Amino acid sequence: MIILFIHASDFGFSIKDKAIQNPEEPKIKSIDLKNTLVCFTTVEKGDDEEIVKNGVENILDVYNRVKADSVVIYPYAHLSSNLAKPEIAVKILESLENMLKDKVKVYRAPFGWYKAFYLNCYGHPLSELSRRIRKVEEYEKSEELKYCEKFGFPSSAEAAFMRRAVISYLRKALQPFYESENNENVNEGEMSIIYNTVDSGRPLPCINENPRVLVVFGGVKELDIPKEIKDSKNTIKVWWNEGNRIYIDVGRVIYYFILNSIKLQPPTLPDWLSPIQVRLLPVKNDLVEYAVKVADRLKNEKIRVDIDDLNDGLGNKIRRSGTEWIPYVVIIGEREAKTNSLTVKIRSKNEQRSMSIEELIREIKDDVREGQTLPLFYSKRKRG
Repeated sequence: MIILFIHASDFGFSIKDKAIQNPEEPKIKSIDLKNTLVCFTTVEKGDDEEIVKNGVENILDVYNRVKADSVVIYPYAHLSSNLAKPEIAVKILESLENMLKDKVKVYRAPFGWYKAFYLNCYGHPLSELSRRIRKVEEYEKSEELKYCEKFGFPSSAEAAFMRRAVISYLRKALQPFYESENNENVNEGEMSIIYNTVDSGRPLPCINENPRVLVVFGGVKELDIPKEIKDSKNTIKVWWNEGNRIYIDVGRVIYYFILNSIKLQPPTLPDWLSPIQVRLLPVKNDLVEYAVKVADRLKNEKIRVDIDDLNDGLGNKIRRSGTEWIPYVVIIGEREAKTNSLTVKIRSKNEQRSMSIEELIREIKDDVREGQTLPLFYSKRKRG
C-alpha cells in the first residue's frame, strides 16, 4: 500500500463515469470539505489486514500532526504498477474505512469510477507526504550482530564503504540499463537506490537501520544470495519480489556475508567487501617511507591499503590487524626493503609467505573494485 497525504483547506469530488466494468456501488457521489486530510491510496498485491492496521496508524499519525477535521480515503491507482485486483482493493479500502470510523470522521470515495475533484493544499511542511505501508518487521538483538557493531555499523567509515561495495556488487549482478535514486517506481532494466526512513521495529545494526538502504530493480532476476537468512534469534528477509520488481536490503546483504565469514577460521570477509585489503606493518619508523612506495604501487592497482604507522611494537600491530580482519598483512623490515620482497600473512589461509608485489596483487580477488574510503595512515583514522 502506498498513501499520498495532502492536507487540504478545501477538497471535493463528484463521480462521473465507470472506470472499470464492475465498479463499487457508490455510497457517496459527491462531497465538499474543508480542513481535511486527503489520503490518495493505492492498494497493491499482497496487502492484507496487517497492512491495513499499519495504514490506519500512519493515517492517524499524520491526521493528528496536521490537526485536520476529517479524513478522505481516495482510491488512486497511479502510485504503483503492482496493483491488487479490484475486488481485493475494495475490501482493503473498506477495512481501512471501518478501522478509522470509530476514531475520526472519515469519508471514502467509491472505487472504480472516474471522478472530478478539486483541491487546495495548505502548503505547510507536513501538507504533502507520501508513505509506503509495509508489514512491521520485529527483530531481536542476536549474538551475531556484534560483528556488525565491530565494523561500526551503522555510522562508521567502514560501514559506509561496505554499503557502497554491496551496491557495486549488486550493480554487477543486475547489470541495469541505467540508474536513479529514490525512485521506487522503476522501469524495466532500471536500478534505483532508495533511502527509507524506518518508523517501526527496534533499530539494529545491519538488519534494521535508519535510514534503510534498498536497491530496487525493474525486472525479474535470480541472485546468488538467499532470499532469507537466519541467525541465532531471527529469520531475516534479504530480498524479495513485488510484481515485476526486485527489492534488496543492502544492510542485510552485508549481514549475509558477515554470517558466512564467521563460519570460517579465522573469520574472513571476501576481499571485495573488506574496507582495507592490505595493511603494511613497517617494523621501524624509518621504514614508513618505503611502505608508502609499496602502498602507492598497490593503490595503482585499485587495492585498498593502509599503513600502521603507530609507534607500537610489531606484535601489537599484528594483533590489531587480526582484530580488524585484515585479509593481507605485510611485514616490512630491513630485509624486505633491501630485496623488494614482501612477507605476507594471508588471513584466509592462515599462512605466511614471501611474495613479490605482483604476486600479492594476483592473490587478491576483487571483481567489484570499490574505491578506498579510509585514510592511508592508520594514525589518521578516527578510533574510539
